[in-house]
Amino acid sequence: MANDTDADHEEAPADADSDADDSTVDDRPTEREREFAQMQRRLNEREMGLDQRSAELDRREEKIDAREEELDRRETELDEREYQLDEREATLDDRETDLDEREAELTEYDAQLSERAAALDEHEETLNTYLSGQMADVEESVTETMHDALDRYEANRSTGQFGPTGTMLVGLAGVALVVAGIGFGALASAGTAPFSVGGTTANLALAAVVGIVGLALNLGTVAGKI
Repeated sequence: MANDTDADHEEAPADADSDADDSTVDDRPTEREREFAQMQRRLNEREMGLDQRSAELDRREEKIDAREEELDRRETELDEREYQLDEREATLDDRETDLDEREAELTEYDAQLSERAAALDEHEETLNTYLSGQMADVEESVTETMHDALDRYEANRSTGQFGPTGTMLVGLAGVALVVAGIGFGALASAGTAPFSVGGTTANLALAAVVGIVGLALNLGTVAGKI
C-alpha cells in the first residue's frame, strides 16, 4: 500500500508536467495558423489598396465628368455662336445683294439721265440756233418794215386805212405778234410755257398762228394794204 501511494505521488507530478507542456504547446500558433494570419494581412492590405484605388478612380471620374460638362457647355455656346454668325452672314449677304441691285439701278438711272441731259442739250442748242436765226430774221424784218413805213410816210404822206400813225402801230403790233409767236413756240417746245391750250402740238399750232398773223400784219403794212 505504501508503494502504491508513493507511486501515485510520483505519477501525479508527472501528469502535472504533462498538462503544463500541453498548455504551453496550445498557446503557441501553429505553422498553418501563421500562414493564415499572413494571408489575412495580405488580403487586408490588398483590400485597402483596392479601396484607395477605387477612391482615386472616383475622384478622377468626378473630374472627368466635370470636364465633360464644361466641354458640353462650351460646345453648346460655340454652336449658338456659330448659328448667330451664320444668321449675321446671311443678313449681310442679303444687304450686299440689295446694295448691288440698288447700285445697278442707280447706274442705269444715271445713264438714262445722262442721255436725257444730252438730248436736252442738243434740243436746247437746236432751239437756240433756231431762235437766233428767227430773231435775226425778225430783227431784219422789223428794221426793214420800219424803214419801209418811214419811207412811205415821208415819200407819199398818203394815209392808209388807219392813217400813218395807225399803220405804224399795226406794223409794230405785227412785229410783236411774230416775236410772241416765236417765243411761245420755244417755251412750248421746252415745256415751260406760262399757259397751255392743250398738248404740245396745240401750243405749237397757236404759236404758229400768232406768228403768221404778225407776219401778215407786217407784210400788209409794207404793201400799204393797211
